[in-house]
Amino acid sequence: MDELWIPILGVICAVGMPVLLAIIASYMTIKSKHAEKMAMIEKGIVLEEAAKPERKPNRYNTLRNGIFMIGLSLGVIVGMMVDSVYTYNSDWFFLLVPAITILFGGISFIIYFFLSRSLMEKERMDDERKMRLEE
Repeated sequence: MDELWIPILGVICAVGMPVLLAIIASYMTIKSKHAEKMAMIEKGIVLEEAAKPERKPNRYNTLRNGIFMIGLSLGVIVGMMVDSVYTYNSDWFFLLVPAITILFGGISFIIYFFLSRSLMEKERMDDERKMRLEE
């Protein structure tokens, strides 16, 4: 029965104590930030969050993710096709499929950048047109 306590105490000390310390540290950090913000409010100081201009969220997350997934899958397909066509005896040839996959993923992010930029520009122009009509 005495031998059973050794693994239990080992697990408690190795896992439980770091988790408990992380929880305590997080709580203390959040509590001190809250106290600091409350003191700033009492003194009449404007908080940074309130002074920041309102930022529009990115509405094209699904477009980005879709283009990225298509790029990755095309990269895997092209990489597998190239891998099946060529047979090299190089030590680095096993990196061909991941390299082509990453290349196509990067190309898909570049395509997303140009698409989203043009869509945002179009939205901005539409908003300006609406503002002019309202005036």
